[in-house]
Amino acid sequence: MSLREILPGAICVAKFRTAFSVVVTLLPLALTSTTFAAKRPNIILFVTDDQVKEELACYGGRVLTPHIDRLAREGLRFDNAHVPSTVCTPSRYTLLTGRLPGNSYFESYLAEHPRDSQGNPGFNVGLEDDNMNVGNVLREAGYVTGLVGKLHVGPELKKREQYEAHGLYYPDPEADPDSPEVVAGWQRNERSFREWVTGKGFSWAKHNYWGNIKAPYNRHNAEWTLEAALEFIEQNSEQPFYLHYTTTLMHGGGKAWSDSMNHPLVSGAGKLEKLPTVIPSRDEIRRQVKEAGFEENTVGFTWMDATVGAMLEQLDRLGIADNTLFVFVSDHGTEGKWTLHDHNGTAVPCIMRWPNVIPPETVNSSLIQTTDFVPTFFDIAGAKRPTAYRVDGVSLSSVLSDPTREIHDHLFFELGNARGVRTDDWKYIAVRYETEQFRRIQSADLLRLPRALAYIGNDKTLSNHLGQRPHFLESDQLYHLAKDPLETTNLAGNVECSRQLNHLKGLLTNQLQAQGRPFGEFTPGPDTVPSEKIQPYLRELRKLKPIKRGFEIVGQEAVTTDAAPAELTRQERRKQREVRKKKRLASESN
Repeated sequence: MSLREILPGAICVAKFRTAFSVVVTLLPLALTSTTFAAKRPNIILFVTDDQVKEELACYGGRVLTPHIDRLAREGLRFDNAHVPSTVCTPSRYTLLTGRLPGNSYFESYLAEHPRDSQGNPGFNVGLEDDNMNVGNVLREAGYVTGLVGKLHVGPELKKREQYEAHGLYYPDPEADPDSPEVVAGWQRNERSFREWVTGKGFSWAKHNYWGNIKAPYNRHNAEWTLEAALEFIEQNSEQPFYLHYTTTLMHGGGKAWSDSMNHPLVSGAGKLEKLPTVIPSRDEIRRQVKEAGFEENTVGFTWMDATVGAMLEQLDRLGIADNTLFVFVSDHGTEGKWTLHDHNGTAVPCIMRWPNVIPPETVNSSLIQTTDFVPTFFDIAGAKRPTAYRVDGVSLSSVLSDPTREIHDHLFFELGNARGVRTDDWKYIAVRYETEQFRRIQSADLLRLPRALAYIGNDKTLSNHLGQRPHFLESDQLYHLAKDPLETTNLAGNVECSRQLNHLKGLLTNQLQAQGRPFGEFTPGPDTVPSEKIQPYLRELRKLKPIKRGFEIVGQEAVTTDAAPAELTRQERRKQREVRKKKRLASESN
């Protein structure tokens, strides 16, 4: 079964709908003046991966990002922008739909979590079969819509059988990257990913990654991704377009970026014959960073920034910059990834530039969320949202012309078994479990208890977060962000804060009722577990000490869960796992 066949008949329907809607939509345009299209703004959404806002120069970072600085100088910088979830898939789902991830009706998500049960949104959500997404709706409104770069919003493709079930080549991480057969397999997959995107209603797609970059081509290639974006803009400069651009940078950190720059022919379609010459050379970018006096490991920021500059330069050259809304945002932070915490987590950089509409050099510090982007795009494009299309955000169009306006008095967050709300100064996080996870908690041994209790994550992230915040998994968490921006002190048990706690619990209840799923005592249901049943297991966590990538029992020898280096063979990795298992069993028997 191919990716096209995941939705029986969907491609044929999409093609018919495309042809019909283009005729119906473009007919009145042809009958009116040719300048009508120019009045409908182009829209570019530029999404970075794992980007912390404080790392950008316009937010105070010690990096060389002149083109992103230009965006902020010529447009509007949001200082209180947030994503609803802090891992790739649910965050990217929101950027494509305007819906909260917990409102996804992706087929496999509903199979895992039926509508009458508590949801557990994470990597299990995805774009739905009915094509209620930004690319399809804007296309039906007369826009040409393109998607370039990382997807991470489709069916899970990790194991060989999953690839083969969809008629795809399995990207063996130990394959020879120079093999013509391997390169051909990767090229074939990338073309299939494009077909999947157009089957979801987008007009055009190219240079797509299914998810995170994978071995043996696990290096970033910003030029390869950018090449497709520039091609799309060039081809569609005389008609309104929407470009959904998702770079793989800044995922992986400084070492990964620097290493990637040494492998210019590695791409999401295998090994290239040559590197596209669309930005200054990588050596030139390194030289710029060095001459500017910045640390060598910041080169990735400047590399990514150069791709922003190339897009802005092309908009200027084509004479369409003044009629283009350019939005720069991150999918989530880094250190706060896998959490609902603000710092380096839900709080993200967000800059919007639209000359002659957005006043230059403006800043907005009120709450906004990426759920607001899609309704904003629909609004300014004059696109009629289908009746059945659910949107959870609101349009920011009034803010674009008047940056002093406020949109939200609070925001809602969700990830796995956690939900949260945030006002200007306070954040409340509730962790509640469904019955199936509670059974896993009950049966977990001590060293595996953190993972069983985690609302999402793995041993590495859990040990890191529990090390920084011992209350990370507490059922109720209240933080005074104005005084405690790093959320180090949980005030949920503080009697003096009970009024604030109850207020935020009320806001959360309203959000959960609108969602219509059970969640603890807020919206009771047969799948919910009372929080008091969890308390004994939370107390057990005090017997553990977080260490690198795992935990140890207090007073005993460390038992780590270190992942094997990627360069080891399968046999070597299996041997390492056996050694770690023996150590763990020996520790547990002591």
